[in-house]
Amino acid sequence: MFAELRCAKLASKLTALMLATVVTAHAVELPEQEQDEFHFVVLGDSQFHDLPKFNRVIDQARLLQPAFVIQVGDLIRGYSNDIDAVALEWVRFKKQVAPLGNVTYFPVPGNHDVYNGERRVDKRLEDLYEANWGPIFHAFDYKNVQFTLLNSDSTEGENQIGPEQFAWLDATLRESNADHKMAFVHKPPLLMENADALHKLFVQRGVSHVFYGHFHHYHYQEKDGVHYSMTNAAANMGTERREVGSFHQLLQVSVRGDDVTVAVIDADSINRRDIVSATDNSDLFVLLRSLAPRDIEMQEMSEGAYRLTIPVQNPGTRNIHLLVTCTSDDNRWQFNPLRIAPLNLDAGGTSSMQIDATFALDRQPESNPVCTIRVPYQTSQGQWIDYNHSVTGSWRGQE
Repeated sequence: MFAELRCAKLASKLTALMLATVVTAHAVELPEQEQDEFHFVVLGDSQFHDLPKFNRVIDQARLLQPAFVIQVGDLIRGYSNDIDAVALEWVRFKKQVAPLGNVTYFPVPGNHDVYNGERRVDKRLEDLYEANWGPIFHAFDYKNVQFTLLNSDSTEGENQIGPEQFAWLDATLRESNADHKMAFVHKPPLLMENADALHKLFVQRGVSHVFYGHFHHYHYQEKDGVHYSMTNAAANMGTERREVGSFHQLLQVSVRGDDVTVAVIDADSINRRDIVSATDNSDLFVLLRSLAPRDIEMQEMSEGAYRLTIPVQNPGTRNIHLLVTCTSDDNRWQFNPLRIAPLNLDAGGTSSMQIDATFALDRQPESNPVCTIRVPYQTSQGQWIDYNHSVTGSWRGQE
């Protein structure tokens, strides 16, 4: 009796200790709520090169629900002297980005957006850009970040930040007390005509991140504390080598207090939450587990002759269609019927198939008969996939 009492007390102490451990393990402090916490998306060139892909990228950007989207130039095809034709391109482009809905969109001009048919900056095209999008270079503050949107090709000078814009940029950066300063421009700043002066200004005025496009690939480099990132949304790529940045992407930039992180997201990697239905998942899972056995011992009918009886069941919620083929690795097994009739199996139904497998006595096989059941399977999104289920027959003559 005394021993039982001691065991009971010990068990009670162990239970209390375990409960205390569980409580301690789950007593995790919630993270501090940052006042300045948000994310935005940066897109690269589009130029009407791959219209469907860019449309998908826009839809994916909206799914991320960023504070806003910034696209770093070369939005349309441009390079035309026909102002009316370019105006129609802007109408078309606005329809492409309209699905962003309540997500604010900020463009940056690229050379395709302001160059005429002679590949020179055209004041008429600059005016047309401003009529559609507002100032051709400007700045805004959002939470603890200053954003400067620049023009790398202007009537002041091509492939450079011209004198007037440069002076404006210097003053704008100098007057800002933002925790983070970021710049957005079309052409790579380190390759511009006044690259050295521009980089020195970024360093002097505390610009931490610069985003740009133009060369239709992704790359990143850090120089003197300035993080430079090139991106490409849907423009044609110079190579097909992903290893050197030739892939389409969107950048998600996250700000959390003093921290800034940039995530490179492959185009078409973001999907709607209903991309997979619970029914599709469940039906295919139960087929995987229950359609038929994986291994079946065959019934010997006579020397060299066996019968493979395959029970099948459909525990899912949809009717299925079974297509069966049988083979063996050394092709010494012969099957009857050679062409197996398709089998329709209703939801919740069961059935079986009988297949005779024989071999010539002077050609004894060293392999097993294998029957593959193929189930064409249509998802709720309308896509057809094939589920293949293999059944291996074992036989008495095996070693």
